[in-house]
Formats: sequence, C-alpha cells, structure tokens
Amino acid sequence: MKISKIQLVVAGVVLLLIITGVSIYQWFQQEKFEAPRQGTPDISFTIGESFTLQAVVSDLKYYNFIKDEEAFKYALEHTKDTTPGNENSLKIGDNTIEREARYTINQSMAAWQIADILLNQGEHSDCDHGCPESNFTPELLPGGNLAPTIEERYSWVKTYEDCVKAVGTGHDGGQLTSEQNHIQTGRPRGCTSPDGRYFTQGQEGWSETSGG
Repeated sequence: MKISKIQLVVAGVVLLLIITGVSIYQWFQQEKFEAPRQGTPDISFTIGESFTLQAVVSDLKYYNFIKDEEAFKYALEHTKDTTPGNENSLKIGDNTIEREARYTINQSMAAWQIADILLNQGEHSDCDHGCPESNFTPELLPGGNLAPTIEERYSWVKTYEDCVKAVGTGHDGGQLTSEQNHIQTGRPRGCTSPDGRYFTQGQEGWSETSGG
C-alpha cells in the first residue's frame, strides 16, 4: 500500500506531538522534586515522638520545603537509608525516619536532598530538658517566611508606658512591678518587656537587667 505525502506529514505531526507531550510531562514530574526557593537559611526541623509520616510531609509542604507531597514520599521511599531506625521510627517502604530527632534542612534543597537528611542525618533530641515551642527553629510563618523575632516584634517599645501596653497583651510574657512592692519600697514602678528590657517609670531609656 502506497503512503501518500499527506499521510507522512500527518504521521510526523502526530509523532512530534507525542514527543512534545512526553517531554512536557517529564518536565512537570521533575519540577515537583526541585527546591521551592533559592538562597534560604538552614532551619532546624524537630520530629516529635508522636509525629506521623503524613504530619511530617504536610508540615514540609505547608512551610514550603517541598513542592509536592506525593513526589516527596516517592523520594523518601527510593532514597538509600543507611541508618535503619528503631521500633518507634516512622516507616515508608523499607526506609525509616527517626522520631525524637532534629534535622537541619532548608528551602533551597531538592526533595531528594531533604529525603536523604531525614533518612540518614537525624540528631537525637528528646524533651528531657523541655520541648521546642515550634517544630521549626527559627520559627516560620505559614508559607515558609521567617517569623519576626521577639526583639523585632517589640521594637516599638521605647518607654515605660509602651512596656506596660506590651505586657498587658499577655502574648509573650513580661512583668510589672507589683503595687505592693512600690508602696513598701518607695521605688519607682518597673516593667520588664517581653523581650527582656527593663524600664523605670518616669525615666528615659532601659537597661539589660531587671530591677526590683
């Protein structure tokens, strides 16, 4: 059967479309494993003793360490695990991730790099001396940006009156001299701001150490 030029052209176009489609699909698949950001700082990620695998993966996605949850699970399952975990470890396929451990990662790492760190580079971290307030140190905002430090949050505190307002919010601590102490000692009232600076009523400035 003789093939016409039109049929050859049509076949060529179809083949080109198939090749293009496969290339685009492969590109999208590869893109899921790439780092979400560039030039980001190292972050300490702590996996507690009650964490599930899905909680770990969801946290990493929520705070922008990985682009795609399923792609990251694939990386975890297919990265070589050279440090088999204990019975309390998280399991994915034949691989394990240690609970009660701290991992140093950043948002400039590809999924394969983070997978290798979680499987092989955990540093034991129990809560004998207190658990971290956040899974991530320094603390992150939703989406992965660094949260303001306590010093940054209270940089607006310049006077004793500002300090009283800051302590009054009750969010981050701080302390006011009691009325009883003021009456008994005759000293001016004092205020320790949430970021640790001490202010004296009627005086300008602040000191590093708290006064009575």
